[in-house]
Amino acid sequence: MTSGVNSSNVDTAVPKYLTTLLDDLDATWGGWFGELGWGDPAPGRVLIESGTSFATECIDEDGASNRIPSDEANAFFCGVDEEPNGQGQETEGSIVLPVDTFAAIWDGNVFGVPSPIVGDFTAAIVVAHEYGHNVVFRMTEAFDIPERRLPQGKNSELFADCLAANWAATAYQRDGLGPKEILQVATLLPIIGDTGGAMGHGSAVERARALTIGLTGPQFNRQGQPVDCLQRYWPEFFEVS
Repeated sequence: MTSGVNSSNVDTAVPKYLTTLLDDLDATWGGWFGELGWGDPAPGRVLIESGTSFATECIDEDGASNRIPSDEANAFFCGVDEEPNGQGQETEGSIVLPVDTFAAIWDGNVFGVPSPIVGDFTAAIVVAHEYGHNVVFRMTEAFDIPERRLPQGKNSELFADCLAANWAATAYQRDGLGPKEILQVATLLPIIGDTGGAMGHGSAVERARALTIGLTGPQFNRQGQPVDCLQRYWPEFFEVS
């Protein structure tokens, strides 16, 4: 999944790469869901093209605009946005990716923060993290899980990190990862980890641990599995109603 992004083709190469990533995530998680009889996890997709905006239903505060621009310094999953999935089917629960923000990654600007080491996998792990939130949403639907049994506190974000690394482990098995990609993730962690007074996502160390468990299992001796992430970050999933 090489992006081929350069300064002359960002308008076409970035949306194409994001679409390729989502296709691969659909195939990877679709295989797991299919084996377990859980249905199709494919989310709706929103790629906010350069110069456009998207009205999300996840912002409903009085006086706040719900329009997300193409350079919004964030990517997110919204459980109430209903948009076409990769097969063109309207699907409740969508991943929203602002294209200009992702294009800036290859220029060393990661969500408004300068980063000396960036590349294709920097963008990929961010998309895979948002897909992790989608996986939780689909599992919650499949098992009719009440809110009290959802991942608690920062475990919600750490679980998404762990699931992102589950996907990355499959990419590694397909020779899609190497030291360069691991270094990109290591450089990303201080940017996306909670610092100062920020709370909710986990520190860089906690996020590194979640990614490592997802990639190599809790004992660091094999390819990580979704059950490893469930046991560590979503133990409430196993509770009896």
